[in-house]
Amino acid sequence: MVDASIHSTPGMVYIVGAGPGDPGLLTCKGAEALRRADVVFYDELLDRRLLDLTEPRCQHIYVGKRGGRTSATQEEINDQLSERARSGQVVVRLKGGDPFVFGRGGEEALHLSHAGIDFEIIPGISAAAGATAYAGIPLTHRGLASAAVLVTGNEDPEADNGQVDWPTLAQLDATLVVFMAARTLPGICRVLVRHGRLATTPAAVVEWGTWSRQRTVEGSLATLPGLAEEAGIASPALIVVGDVVSLRSQLAWREHRALFGRTVLVTRSREQSAELVAHLERAGAEARILPLLDISAPDDLGPLDAALRTLSEWDWLLFTSANGVRFFSARLQSLQLDARALAHLRIAAVGSKTAEALAVCGLRADLVPAEQSQQGLAKAFAELDMQGARVLFPTSAIGRTELVEFLQERGARVERVTAYQNRPPTAIDTRSALDGEAAIDMVVFASPSSVDHLYEVLGPDGAQRLFERAAVSCIGPTTAAAARARGLPVHVQPDHSSVPALVEHICAYYG
Repeated sequence: MVDASIHSTPGMVYIVGAGPGDPGLLTCKGAEALRRADVVFYDELLDRRLLDLTEPRCQHIYVGKRGGRTSATQEEINDQLSERARSGQVVVRLKGGDPFVFGRGGEEALHLSHAGIDFEIIPGISAAAGATAYAGIPLTHRGLASAAVLVTGNEDPEADNGQVDWPTLAQLDATLVVFMAARTLPGICRVLVRHGRLATTPAAVVEWGTWSRQRTVEGSLATLPGLAEEAGIASPALIVVGDVVSLRSQLAWREHRALFGRTVLVTRSREQSAELVAHLERAGAEARILPLLDISAPDDLGPLDAALRTLSEWDWLLFTSANGVRFFSARLQSLQLDARALAHLRIAAVGSKTAEALAVCGLRADLVPAEQSQQGLAKAFAELDMQGARVLFPTSAIGRTELVEFLQERGARVERVTAYQNRPPTAIDTRSALDGEAAIDMVVFASPSSVDHLYEVLGPDGAQRLFERAAVSCIGPTTAAAARARGLPVHVQPDHSSVPALVEHICAYYG
């Protein structure tokens, strides 16, 4: 037992298991450690969205290892953990899978213990459990396997001086789960058969387990090497050997998702992408975010402030986006006003999301059209007497004017005031979104601004290369019109403008 009295450093190190890939598999305790962190040292095989859980002040330092690439040594990593903790920082060592299952977490913890540094181990879901579950292969199953053995496969199984006792493993009536074995798969299958395991034993290899790019190839010890080579299976990959593999035909669930194997590019701001990304991932897609909108308050707040100070003069408030609601409400509070200033007004919202944003502010929309679009809102207003009505329309700096013109034709007095502005991002790294392992299958646009900004960021040639393969989906008719104005065919457009409807139509598009 380590004497607690020797731990006198002001900092703390959390060795956190991130799970095998799917960021949703991070534990609640791991997420809390990330939120507290001053610095995170993270590995290669991690979804970078986990780093978004940290505070803006947190420093992210990559220390991953990947075959054929230069990387920090284990000693260097150990030293950095110690140095940061001694300086009083909260340090998170974020590791793929579980730190104590082929993760060298034990080595790092021993180093910290000997250095007198406080640490805590936060377990993660091992690839042995996660990748197999996502592939539909149980580790144990009554009548098929009552034990499972985890083993590393990174050394030559046919070498005389290997550390793994393959002859003994071949004799065990247990499921074998072999880590880091993409390169040695043929030799492992040969040596298991050579030492008594039946060549017909079911076997599978799971590549990128729990990630959206997951692939599973199954066969037998005799056939798996050839099948894996034909499929081009590469690291990271996990081998599973045993009769439990035969259950995969009944238990595989992920491959049956409508968007499994599809890569979808989301062009909304990061703040607004969460719901769409969640729906896409539940449908099986890999969702990448290219934040093409920088949404902020207008440079000149004078017109908006003037409108807010004259709220008593208006009959209607008109909102065509949740952003308009949020920025309007925030400025209202900045001027020491609240919902009482709106008591005499009727409020129109273009759709359910805008109405929900109003509800968050304690306001109820009086008019929400069944057809969630500006055209639908115009149809709803057509049923009302708008002659002489005074309408205040807080919107973006580049909002459309058709609805304003329609209301004016109906006899209303409409003042359109800038509540927020959509700008192209001042700095954006397109590589992580566009240069991943898989090509983009579909680009999702949720506003006309994102269409225009894509062409500004990528340039005409870059956009053309993207759309040579990628299909186009648009959340509503206004956005679709902007895409067509750029010469893009619109492959998916839902009947009404909502995230669930958009993803439902994307799923239908891919059958």
